[in-house]
Amino acid sequence: MSTLEYTVSMLETMPEEKLKEVQNFIRYLTFRDEGNLLIEMLTEDAMVEQLAKSMEKSDLGATVPANVISQKMREKYVI
Repeated sequence: MSTLEYTVSMLETMPEEKLKEVQNFIRYLTFRDEGNLLIEMLTEDAMVEQLAKSMEKSDLGATVPANVISQKMREKYVI
């Protein structure tokens, strides 16, 4: 049995929850290098500006509960 065949057979028998963990790990390996990041790296000034805006919104009550954010993250990243 080749390495590919063995890997495929393991994936075929793996529970759905474990498959999601494998997918997340592969995403991590694929996008961990700075050149492949899907987010923009901010300068310190840009980060401070965004944080200040965020604090202003929070002071005005424009927030989303943490459990709602967590659920959206779980759905988006299949956690």
